[in-house]
Amino acid sequence: MNDQNLKLTVESIASDRRHTIVVSLGDKEIYRDDPYIDRADERHRFTEGLAAKFPAIACGAAVSPDDINAKLMELAAGNASAGKATNVNIDSKAEPFPIDLMPPVVRRYMVEGAKSRATDLRNVALPIIVTLAACIGTTRRISPKKGWTAPSIIWGAVVARSGSVKSVGYDLSCELLEKSEAESIQAHSESLEKFYQDELQHRKALSQWNKLKDGSDPPVAPVPSPAARLVVDDQTLESVAVLLAENPRGLYLLTDELRGFFDGMGLYSSSGGRDEARWLTFFDGRPFSVDRKTNRERIYVPMAGVSISGTIQPGTLAKVVSEGQVESGLLARMLLVMPEPQAKKWTDDEMSEITRLAMQRLIDELRTLEHETVDGHPRAVVLTLTDEAKARFIRFVNAHGVETIQHNDALAAAWSKLEGYALRFALVDHLARWASGDPNCDANGPVGIQSIEAGIELSRWFANEAERVYSRIGVKKGTDGIKPDRHLDRLAEWLASHGGSATEREISRGPQRYRSKTNQERLNEDCAALVATGRATWEAGRKTRRLVLIDAGDSGDGDISGQSVTDSTEVSPDEPEDVAIEPATHIAPICDTIDESVEKPAQLSPSPVSPPDDQVERVKVRI
Repeated sequence: MNDQNLKLTVESIASDRRHTIVVSLGDKEIYRDDPYIDRADERHRFTEGLAAKFPAIACGAAVSPDDINAKLMELAAGNASAGKATNVNIDSKAEPFPIDLMPPVVRRYMVEGAKSRATDLRNVALPIIVTLAACIGTTRRISPKKGWTAPSIIWGAVVARSGSVKSVGYDLSCELLEKSEAESIQAHSESLEKFYQDELQHRKALSQWNKLKDGSDPPVAPVPSPAARLVVDDQTLESVAVLLAENPRGLYLLTDELRGFFDGMGLYSSSGGRDEARWLTFFDGRPFSVDRKTNRERIYVPMAGVSISGTIQPGTLAKVVSEGQVESGLLARMLLVMPEPQAKKWTDDEMSEITRLAMQRLIDELRTLEHETVDGHPRAVVLTLTDEAKARFIRFVNAHGVETIQHNDALAAAWSKLEGYALRFALVDHLARWASGDPNCDANGPVGIQSIEAGIELSRWFANEAERVYSRIGVKKGTDGIKPDRHLDRLAEWLASHGGSATEREISRGPQRYRSKTNQERLNEDCAALVATGRATWEAGRKTRRLVLIDAGDSGDGDISGQSVTDSTEVSPDEPEDVAIEPATHIAPICDTIDESVEKPAQLSPSPVSPPDDQVERVKVRI
């Protein structure tokens, strides 16, 4: 065996006292997890996971499980005596989910659902958003300009340990869909029974026809009806392809545990990662084809869309990172939430029947949406933006692009997908409001300023959440090049898109960062900083003052506010000038941006690197 050191490194300590432990052999990282190292059961779980990954750790070997447990106890004792480690990162508490952005019916369902199960709102919010998108399916797309559309397809994962009440959103989503799914199963069973009877009659008729030989046409064989469904749990490509062919509205992979999904990808897949690459097709609703192994039949699906929702444990997600599965972009497409751990406790709160029925009606209404028919084929109805909404989205795209290039590869990939997610959120918000009876929203568009603002704010909240989760699972932030005034840039962008000025009251009702009285200090600090840097000034009025941008004619990110939003302003990668496609009738491009319709080279992300020796506590064990 090579003479190398097995090193246990405390990389960071979370606010709940979980330690992120990185195990490396020589210069190679072999394992990481974030246990509560002061608990015996957590140390045992960590040691078992390490031994499974590195079989050289065994009873009677040079390094035994007892050795690992002893070192973990030393680390726990050392940190306890110090009160807290001064040379590790204590990550900040997560921002609360922006529940006020949700349509009223959805908002009440999320809040009452979380209270009735005594769980963090994040555990409910993300799965419900994905469920709304899945019910819309491939019937609708949103388009900020010609040649750029985004589907109603969302992937999300709740990152939490077992026993942390993380499955509440999964349960509530199942409850919303179980009735319609049960009815579909029953209808399919009855259809199959009729098919079997028709097949029996056909055999008799065919036998009679063969006897007569009178030159007449043979009897027509019966064809079984497809199985209409939305929810699936089988994750093999062939099974999903068959169901997609029978269900052109798309499917919903709703599972309590996403480990099986990730284990079937990349290095875990016998296909050598091809499954992972082909699953990315489902994120954009692109055409998909597969050859069945049994009868060599080729299955082709023109709009293959699959939304995904489930839960995953932090250690499993960390493995996705350490095994290099960030590079394909699979993780970048997955919205992540990571609630602070909390003990399960009793609550007398219950969801009201009015709230449950209102949400059920909304879900049922979304499932009535249909494709339009073009040349005899189903096509997604494309919703455009109002002029005001488009102008707001243009400023967001330009400002978001500046933020994207300041991140390392992994976070930059997530940031780039969140640009398109702003559109997807806006589409879901608009149609959820339509389904709940909002007279200002139409099922065929256009999408207005309220929905695009909600989409932008949700995108930014999930961006911050991704940054927090990535840091916990071992993806370095790479913040050296990130500007410290990101929030000032966003405030200036918001002011520019609202005429170049606003009162403090108007700002407090604008960007999510400043909403509610508890965020008044942030508002005061950011406004003062914007003035101090010479980017804005206070203008006194009769009753109140207004914050005015010094140069409101230019957003500071390359977009001129005086430019007509109907011009050919580039807000996505370059596209041909002669593209002329009318919304709601054309064959929609099947990706968030033009360039995504062409295969991109994989974006490489470096494996997590242990911090310098002077920033962490190391334990060396000779092998």
